[in-house]
Amino acid sequence: MGRLRKLGSDVGGIIDGAVLRALRHRFTRAPQSSAHEVFSAGEHDRRAELLEVIAHYEAPETRASFFATPPHPDATTEQSGTLDGGHVLELAWPSLYVPSLPAARDAYLAFEKNRRVRARAFLHDDPLHDDLPHDVQPRTTIICLHGYQGGRFFVEERAFSVRWLYGLGCDVVLFALPFHGARRDSDAPSWPSPNPVRSNEGFGQAIFDLRALVRWLRARPGAEAQKVAVLGISLGGYTAALFATTDALDFVGPMVPMASWPELLWSHGEGRAERERAEKEGITLPLLQRAMALVSPLERTPLVTPDRVLVQSARGDRIAPPEHAVRLAQHFGGVHLAFSGGHVLQLGRRDAYAAIAQRMALLGLIPKR
Repeated sequence: MGRLRKLGSDVGGIIDGAVLRALRHRFTRAPQSSAHEVFSAGEHDRRAELLEVIAHYEAPETRASFFATPPHPDATTEQSGTLDGGHVLELAWPSLYVPSLPAARDAYLAFEKNRRVRARAFLHDDPLHDDLPHDVQPRTTIICLHGYQGGRFFVEERAFSVRWLYGLGCDVVLFALPFHGARRDSDAPSWPSPNPVRSNEGFGQAIFDLRALVRWLRARPGAEAQKVAVLGISLGGYTAALFATTDALDFVGPMVPMASWPELLWSHGEGRAERERAEKEGITLPLLQRAMALVSPLERTPLVTPDRVLVQSARGDRIAPPEHAVRLAQHFGGVHLAFSGGHVLQLGRRDAYAAIAQRMALLGLIPKR
């Protein structure tokens, strides 16, 4: 069994390497006209711009107001399917998020599709477990956050084993992160990216819209005290961890997550001309870390108790190496588990989901099996 696991992780690492070569170009490529792109070419002073960014996001007034509480969303709903004892709803509502940096607002809000939140909900007709013990009432909702370049619900429904999670007695919601899935215009920029402003504001919008989703879920009759768990893969795992520092979630399960976007970006730029040019101009990893500290889970205080955190990595992961998951688990005081495979080819997915179900059952979030 040990040899099979190693083989699976080795194969997963090879596939990750191929994907990584394609992503590195995308991560470090930026239009010359884009402001605040730390790896871009051009005449502007990127170090001076980065210092201005740091000054804004480190300002006490920014830190106090950045993660604002959204109003109840004015959501439209359309039933798109039925389930055993439930139904599938397509949710959409206007994102009222406004970037905190005034100079970035027009450019950020120029992408129309990103200004509309999209989610697909798999809901039981009865928000309570009427046929089960009272210690698992009301139902737990699991919000699933996809990875980079994901967000297509047809794919994510299978990636997250949504029907299986629903069968555990949970409501399940697929959520499209900013600039992904149906929220991505044809000319939309990458997010997150070498642009720390866009990266910061995108995470700010993700949390703002997720909070609105939770408000909508709990506004339904009988669901006022609904428990909320968040699962995330890769970029979604990072976002789930960030969410667990802004809201007291009932469970958080990052899978193959990055722990620090600046560190991941910087490491994948090693040996490339873009990073060498940035370093010559005085841009360093510590400066990037300061610029994004406001949205870094490692720089924030967890609001979730350690027993409600399960972080999982893939042994052969070359895109978000396992040490990222280890650091997140240590920061939250939670459990870290490793499964076989890589970032893309997750051969140990079944074990990973079994561990999630076991931990949620121990917490009384789902019935014990």
